[in-house]
Amino acid sequence: MTGGTLIAPPQRLARPANLQLRPPYCCAECAHLLRVSGLGRHRVYFELDDERSEDPVMDRVCSACGSRLPGKNPR
Repeated sequence: MTGGTLIAPPQRLARPANLQLRPPYCCAECAHLLRVSGLGRHRVYFELDDERSEDPVMDRVCSACGSRLPGKNPR
């Protein structure tokens, strides 16, 4: 018996750039929209125009108003 690897056809590997897996997060204070990836404490927020997910919001606060973003347990 020989081994092999099954690979999906190229048309199934690429995801359309405009596909959003979940709706954007809307800040409760200022209504600024952020794209969200992950769940719970593993959420990562990105600006909507950051299509390649290269620059996450690192300080866990809204970039427009500075209010805290959900995702971690309250302190």
